Amino acid sequence: MGRSSVFTFQYIAIDTEAGVTPEEFETFVRAEGVHLPLYPGWRWTLLRGLRGERTGQYLMLYEIESAEQRDRYVTARGEQTELARQFWAQHPEAEAVLARWRRLGTFGELPTLFTDYRLLADNPRSTVTPGPRYRNRPGEEPVARVIGIHNLALRAGVTEEMFDRFIAENHHRIDDYPDWRFHVLKGERGNRLDQYVMMMEIASLDALDVFYPEPDIATGEAAEFAAAHRDTKQMYEEWKQLASFSGSPQIYTDYLAVAENPA
Repeated sequence: MGRSSVFTFQYIAIDTEAGVTPEEFETFVRAEGVHLPLYPGWRWTLLRGLRGERTGQYLMLYEIESAEQRDRYVTARGEQTELARQFWAQHPEAEAVLARWRRLGTFGELPTLFTDYRLLADNPRSTVTPGPRYRNRPGEEPVARVIGIHNLALRAGVTEEMFDRFIAENHHRIDDYPDWRFHVLKGERGNRLDQYVMMMEIASLDALDVFYPEPDIATGEAAEFAAAHRDTKQMYEEWKQLASFSGSPQIYTDYLAVAENPA
């Protein structure tokens, strides 16, 4: 992930009314969906909600190398550009796979709800390094990262410029839990436009459970970490003077990666 990366959240769903099950959908995506052609500079991960607002629901997390690369293929309204239409015309074999996907549920396309985000800050010191968010191949170590998406809102009287400046000047003070990595994202456009999110990328379910095995209930290890990283805790207290923070009582969903394109 580069400093210019942008993200798109596509809030997809399966057709439960037609009897589609999560197992059926995920099996299809891993076997066929992940082989759909990709726009250059794009990647996506399929996430299933573990806990929080969208437990059991799906989200397609797109990471794109730059806003310019995103805008070559998708407009601010979420519609395909002429270049995107040319791209799909060059891959007629994809239509059959897309048709099967659409029989099971929605895809990352209109009228699916979506939000485009830009990256305000993350932690380059994190032990979670760029790489696959999901992998299940013979002879390779399995990967299934947890992605926590925690919605944030500014306090009364706080402007976006004030909060953005605070994050830019202070994010270096944040030390993540081992095998966790924070990203502060700012919503820019979409038919579901959320203001800010804290996106936590966690190496595995085990790494989540060390600190939060139950929603919003921290372990002793979390308390020990906070005691050993007092400036991080102080930065969070300053943050809370400007905006809400991640976790309860704010809206959030912790997701598990269940499929990813092989790019």
